[in-house]
Amino acid sequence: MSLTGAFTNAILPILGVAVVGYLLARTTDIDVGPINTLGLYVLIPALAFHSIATTTLGGGEVLKLGVGVVGYALLMIAIAWGVGRLAGESGPLLGALMLAAAFPNSGFVGIPLSGFAFGEVGRTTAVIYLTIQNLVVYTLGVYIASNGSDSGVLDAATEIFRLPLLYAIVAGVLARGLGLVPPTDSALMETVGLVGDASIPVMLLILGIQLAETNVSVISRSLAPSALKLVVAPLVGFGLALALGFGDPTVAKVFVLECATPAAVIPLALTIEYADDTTVDGITAPEYLSTTIFTTTVASVAVLTVLVAVLQAGALY
Repeated sequence: MSLTGAFTNAILPILGVAVVGYLLARTTDIDVGPINTLGLYVLIPALAFHSIATTTLGGGEVLKLGVGVVGYALLMIAIAWGVGRLAGESGPLLGALMLAAAFPNSGFVGIPLSGFAFGEVGRTTAVIYLTIQNLVVYTLGVYIASNGSDSGVLDAATEIFRLPLLYAIVAGVLARGLGLVPPTDSALMETVGLVGDASIPVMLLILGIQLAETNVSVISRSLAPSALKLVVAPLVGFGLALALGFGDPTVAKVFVLECATPAAVIPLALTIEYADDTTVDGITAPEYLSTTIFTTTVASVAVLTVLVAVLQAGALY
């Protein structure tokens, strides 16, 4: 696919809805909290259950995907630590750098993008990627955000068990394993699918609203993590996809695409919750991370357009 086609078919729909959310936040006093809760507790779990219950992916591909997600996070953390130390970063800012590099926005950006670019298989793969990543975020991610505090990890690790997403995935797997999945054209599955499909525009609206609330006055400090996320991350994703040898080419391509999405929002919330508010060179860890999210999200429009075109043209397989 050409660059124009990749942008029009995969990037433009995402950009258009996110811009609506951005403008909405700039012109009204909208509260993103209830919308985020709706997506987190209802819409995304419905999408996850429907995707898993109706997917054609085999267990071997899911296992490789899990190894890939964990391996990607560990590699990017190690690379970011080395770059941060060379740049003289330490403490909370070094932790923010590692979080920005290691955890892509596989939910708000990745799921819609993968769906537009690679259809149903793409969306299902992205949902599984997000679920596995959440397990890593709420353990290793919290450890980094809390600057090595074991108590922070223990408290936050239980958070994943309070989120419906995990149980929706388990329910979908059990329903498939026991042969209890209703026909896809039944009223129940069509209703669940309809609710799940609503998560796509809602996630993009939330993304736009969050970007509108970002303080970009210290954007120059986000250059190092942005470079890691926009340049190094896709290369690491490519390498891991080739090493893992996915049987389904589409799963491999979506894995690379997910790795290349901009910095995720969840680590920002964890940094606000668990990191101290120490100011280093005029910036705190949450400010450092939020500007990185903004920078990588805006710059990823060009990067992801090229990547989608390359992947759809047959890269990897």
